Amino acid sequence: MDSLDEKIITDLVAKGFQGSATMANLYGLSERTIRRRIKNIIDSEFVKVVVVPNFVLLGFRAWARIGIRVAPGALQRVTREIVAHPSTYFVGYTLGTYDIIISAYFDTFERLTYFVNTELSKVKGIRFVETMLLVNPRKYNLFYWPKPSSPNSENIFDNFHNPYVCHSHYELQETDKKILKILMEEGPVRPRSLSSRLGIGEVTIRKRLKAMQQNNVYKVEALPMVETGAFGAQATIGINISHHLPHKFIDSIIEHPFVHLASVALGRFNIVVGVRCRNINLLHQFVTEVLSCIPGVVSIDACLHVKRIKY
Repeated sequence: MDSLDEKIITDLVAKGFQGSATMANLYGLSERTIRRRIKNIIDSEFVKVVVVPNFVLLGFRAWARIGIRVAPGALQRVTREIVAHPSTYFVGYTLGTYDIIISAYFDTFERLTYFVNTELSKVKGIRFVETMLLVNPRKYNLFYWPKPSSPNSENIFDNFHNPYVCHSHYELQETDKKILKILMEEGPVRPRSLSSRLGIGEVTIRKRLKAMQQNNVYKVEALPMVETGAFGAQATIGINISHHLPHKFIDSIIEHPFVHLASVALGRFNIVVGVRCRNINLLHQFVTEVLSCIPGVVSIDACLHVKRIKY
């Protein structure tokens, strides 16, 4: 991988797929060169092409990151059971407080509660579970959401009880749900293939894809691979602050190129942040020279991702 590959990967991760022609003009290279480079980057597994839904827009209000500690020798068995659950969209091995960290989404807090208190508790080998409830997500990869606009928008608990305070809702048609399920499981799929598999006309498939894209229902993203890619250090960071202005804190970091997740949280932390860096030294720099220097920070707990199992 040379410097051009690294630049392409960085742009794909930060901006999504802009099209070979757009990137060729940006770099002053031929479209054929860019297409070949992108193909090699994907084939070499430096990035994984995924379809990421807009969880907030689709009404999944109960969104959480969950840290799990397991008994010795139980890691792989526990991981297999968690990966199989349809509501987990990220599962990874970690170093730090937890052995496994997962992300899950539900349309109600009751279903999230059932998942944590009933389903996870039945998994043999789990010793400890900590839930970080993302009550006001502001950023996830290429998606941004505004902070709550209610008069008491900086009050975490008010927003927790009124989760619709700042978010619109998009109602998926049955055809949309079928299409999106395949895209989330497999990544981008050609309309002709979707048409054949679902028994729906290709024209209809194209119309539904276009409508979902225009309404910001999903984005096609390049996910950097920790093991082989240019983003060798990724972490989930829990932060506690001394004041009651979590959105002001998030506003100060939301555009930082390392930050791909930022949310007000309930649980042990006031704020949860996800970061991606080229190496562990840059991650250390971000924690000690960026986060630690923001006024009001009381504590920072970083959990390093070492291997992605599911996305």
